[in-house]
Amino acid sequence: MTFITSHPFIEMVRKIERTGQHTIEEEYELELYEDSIRSTYQHYRLNDVFDVSYRFTTGNYGFLYLHTNRGVISFMIKEDPRSFVEEYKKLI
Repeated sequence: MTFITSHPFIEMVRKIERTGQHTIEEEYELELYEDSIRSTYQHYRLNDVFDVSYRFTTGNYGFLYLHTNRGVISFMIKEDPRSFVEEYKKLI
């Protein structure tokens, strides 16, 4: 299981306190290995991933999509994931 590359993704966490509601961005890494893709909480075997794509929406955010046998999994991103997608496609 050789590490190839990674790409940061974010999760928006909303916290409610006495002073009001606050939104916090937490950053994690999506890691590509020669046999799998791993996030903080999940593990996807490359045999189960059919494609990886991305799309930027208005503003500074976009989404990286893993098309898997369990459905489409989306990750919110800020940076261009082109190199991550290219490395994935080299493995397939």
